[in-house]
Amino acid sequence: MKQIGIIGSAGLEEYPRKKPNKKIYAYASKLGELIAKKGFILITGGKGGIMESASKSAKENGGITVGIVKGDKRFESNKYIDVEIVTNTAGGGEESILVTSCDALIVIGGGAGTLQEIAFAYRSRKPIIALTGVGGYSSKFAGKYLDERKIVKIQKSKSPKEAVNLLMSLTK
Repeated sequence: MKQIGIIGSAGLEEYPRKKPNKKIYAYASKLGELIAKKGFILITGGKGGIMESASKSAKENGGITVGIVKGDKRFESNKYIDVEIVTNTAGGGEESILVTSCDALIVIGGGAGTLQEIAFAYRSRKPIIALTGVGGYSSKFAGKYLDERKIVKIQKSKSPKEAVNLLMSLTK
């Protein structure tokens, strides 16, 4: 069974003054639904924002959800997580656990933490699909390589459906 990571913009727990972007959450929700319907396991950082939106939708569609959460306490993930992996890290290390647990990753928006995950996925040669039109690092790196080594081209997608179709071809 494939394990697909969705990474990107965190919620109010990390950005308390930022107004939520409804388009990002709608994309995450649709991705959670599509991933569950394909029978894949969804892996996220387990917190709010796009992680919660994708997990909620995956659960509503019969999917299995995993949250790789930073910190050292249980029960810190959102209520839609089936399996919570507590990493005993604080802002460094959980990214590698999340990325190595995935067969491919889909990026929606994202800030500095997402950038760490993208870089780790790139160096680990994992397929990466970036949704455009939502800002953040997914829009910035879509269709590009991170450096001159050209290890993995970050695939560009305009919609959740297109992202899942790419995912299917990249993880055969």
